[in-house]
Amino acid sequence: MGILSNGLHGPFIGRVGNTVYYMLGTKNVSRQVGVSTKPRSEKQLRNQLLTKACSSFFCDVRDFIDTGFSIEARAAEDNAYNQAVKHNKKSLLKGDFPNLEFNFGQILLSKGDLKPAENLAVSETPMGLQFTWKTDPKMAWPDAADQVMLLAYFPDENRTEYEIFGNTRISGMADLEIPPSLKGTYMETYFSFISADRKRVSDSVYTGAFNKPVVTNDELTTL
Repeated sequence: MGILSNGLHGPFIGRVGNTVYYMLGTKNVSRQVGVSTKPRSEKQLRNQLLTKACSSFFCDVRDFIDTGFSIEARAAEDNAYNQAVKHNKKSLLKGDFPNLEFNFGQILLSKGDLKPAENLAVSETPMGLQFTWKTDPKMAWPDAADQVMLLAYFPDENRTEYEIFGNTRISGMADLEIPPSLKGTYMETYFSFISADRKRVSDSVYTGAFNKPVVTNDELTTL
């Protein structure tokens, strides 16, 4: 059932027949839905699996991408989730169907034109993870006030640990605390900057995997 949420002149939301109406940013848009009886091609099956993988992964990191893709979303009159999918869908998975796996090294969790970190490195510590990068004591404002965004994703648990507004760029170091129950487990890590006024972000940088299990081709797990 479709609903006129603001009277006759308001946006139309819901399903009528084979058409679904919804809001995309500030736009009232529609799409048709239907059921096909034809066998699905390998390309269609791969795309179905990719759509499912996008939904699963980006829901797990939703809080982070809501900030990381906020600027892109505003510019496109869209939401951050859709923009994250748009920028990642082609590179999210790797391998030949049906043996597909996440391509963590190519995933973007933030998108923008802010200057990235130089000589970025990350290491495990008793507390969790420590990120370091090149800094300059004479760094001028506003660069010096940029703040770090840190994330560790745990694929086996579908969990994340993150810091959205962390240490400043000039500090050259930031820690991400990892709960005791997750220490020593497999994690994928990411780093980016956000400006102090929240108007700019950098592209996220993949900073590597920790404790990744070694598997053979015969042991690869499909999605």
